Amino acid sequence: MKYLGSKGKLSKELAPIIQSYITPQTRGYIEPFVGGGNMIDKIYHSNKIGYDIHYYLIEVLKAFSEGWDPPKQLSEEFYKELQKNKENFDPKLVGYAGFQLSYGGKWFGGYRRDKIGKRDYADEAYRNSKAQIPLLKGVKFERKDFRDIDTSNLENYVIYCDPPYKDTTKYADKNFPYAEYYEWVKDLSKRNTVLVSEYWMPDEFTCIWSKEHKVYLDNVSSNKNLRVEKLFRYI
Repeated sequence: MKYLGSKGKLSKELAPIIQSYITPQTRGYIEPFVGGGNMIDKIYHSNKIGYDIHYYLIEVLKAFSEGWDPPKQLSEEFYKELQKNKENFDPKLVGYAGFQLSYGGKWFGGYRRDKIGKRDYADEAYRNSKAQIPLLKGVKFERKDFRDIDTSNLENYVIYCDPPYKDTTKYADKNFPYAEYYEWVKDLSKRNTVLVSEYWMPDEFTCIWSKEHKVYLDNVSSNKNLRVEKLFRYI
């Protein structure tokens, strides 16, 4: 599913690393910031849970996990109607349009269309969704802030965190409680394996993987958009 900041393009390298930490003793796999589900759909475990604070995102992911068949076509006019009057429509449909049919997967960031007429983006979104839906079957999705997740009984879980990145111009959430989040990860790491995607983490976290890649923050590709994606652990 399209989502701003998705790890879809890096999942071929990241998913095997995450999977390597899952053993017969692992009780479950959790993503506190599940986003478009582009990592959780590639991890194998019978108990997978994805959390996110975005209501419409969770609603469409829940629907996908239950086998919902989204519309093959959705016009720009209807997209704008959904954007203006969200409360009047099925939340899963609003979530689908808001992410899948928008530029770069940004929440209602503008209807994606091909001015030249060579590509049908609505059809592409439908086909991509249909391919992902079977991979989300059985995944439990729930709307929660990471601080509201009951962690009291979490032990021997693999937890992958892909939060809003700190100190980035386009992706950062200025209200995200980074200091509290770091302590939350440290505490969880005492009883679980916690892996964190970020560009930077405090010194007590160990980088276990990195790769330079381009982040397209606009329509112009240049060296200034090169980033070093990293995977961290608190050991």
